Amino acid sequence: MAAEEETCETIQGRLNVLAKSLVSERNSVLYYDTLIQKTDDSDSVGKGTRRMYAELRDEEKKHVQTIQSMIEYWEQRLKELNA
Repeated sequence: MAAEEETCETIQGRLNVLAKSLVSERNSVLYYDTLIQKTDDSDSVGKGTRRMYAELRDEEKKHVQTIQSMIEYWEQRLKELNA
């Protein structure tokens, strides 16, 4: 479906999916935070492990930002259709 063919219902469907995705990505950020906290960094392996978890967490944070931007875009489109 082309963007021009969107209806209030199709946009609401998009927003429903994005809301679920946002929850999932936020949960992933919290998950990696927990792993970082629980990982002993007293040796090099632990330090490397924590760094990897931190990098993965940061990637998930980027996903959160992307999804939030998408939500804002589609909420605006929905307002335009309802105007």
